Amino acid sequence: MRPIALASALAAAAFASPSLVAGVPVTVTFTGSVEFNQIAAFPLSTVAAGAAVELSFELDSSDFVDSASFPTRGFVIDPSTWMLKFNGNNVALQSPFPGTPYFVIRNNDPAVDGFFVSTDVDFPLGVPLTYSGSFGHFLDNTSVTYGGDAVPSLDLLDALGTYDYTGLQVFHWTLDDGPFDAMGMIFEQIDIALAPSAWTDEGSALAGVDGEPRLVGAGDLSAGGTSGVFLDHGAPSALAAIFLAAGTMPLPFKGGMLLPGPFLPPVLVATTPDGAIDVPFVVPAGLPSGGELWVQWAIQDAAAPAGVSLSNAVSGLIP
Repeated sequence: MRPIALASALAAAAFASPSLVAGVPVTVTFTGSVEFNQIAAFPLSTVAAGAAVELSFELDSSDFVDSASFPTRGFVIDPSTWMLKFNGNNVALQSPFPGTPYFVIRNNDPAVDGFFVSTDVDFPLGVPLTYSGSFGHFLDNTSVTYGGDAVPSLDLLDALGTYDYTGLQVFHWTLDDGPFDAMGMIFEQIDIALAPSAWTDEGSALAGVDGEPRLVGAGDLSAGGTSGVFLDHGAPSALAAIFLAAGTMPLPFKGGMLLPGPFLPPVLVATTPDGAIDVPFVVPAGLPSGGELWVQWAIQDAAAPAGVSLSNAVSGLIP
């Protein structure tokens, strides 16, 4: 779509100060099948060996806790999104939940990578479910271990992808009743993906000191809705400019390609020491249905051509 005459509306967009209060929503999905079931109590007693099982939940890429002792990082699971499904029936988390449920990434810990679900960012202790057995609430105990090059870092966005048996060293997926494995599952794969979004990745990044800066759009694109764009892998503690336009007009820029255009005067902010930015904004009123917003970042970066790295651009279609 060609640029539309919305400069005055876009100029009224209310940009907030950068913060990491809300990052990129990510969905994690484990799939597998039931190996054995020794649970006698209804309704879990009805789950037969061979039945398909799926565990899924959502995370915020900026909502995490680092271990003080191990190279692990726990991302807070949104309990309202937890779905452990057998035969189409969902087994929810214990409510109210005692503590915090985490999806934990291991990176080179000490020579392996992996993932586990736990109430502890150090160890795979499992998470309590709504149904109880002989020793209290059943625990979902899920963990997988890969070779030491499965994930490049503890960054959730670096872990996006599908993990199956390739490089798998060991998995553990059970429903525990106290010290006993009451039900066992055979792991098949994990999918870690961006939650469904109205934003589209338009490409055209220009690498810098930490590789290609990654830009992800997230949030509501309806007029007046709170939306946002999250930047990761930019140069740390660097001056950055956000380019915003109601369309695209590709322009050669510092050895790369600036896609939004014709753009408004850029808004200047600074990246965090980790090279990230989360800039929420309110989609201005007056944007016609079918119009587009295009966003791209330029970051001061001594390691990049001409001293500037470019993120990919993202575009969002106004509903």
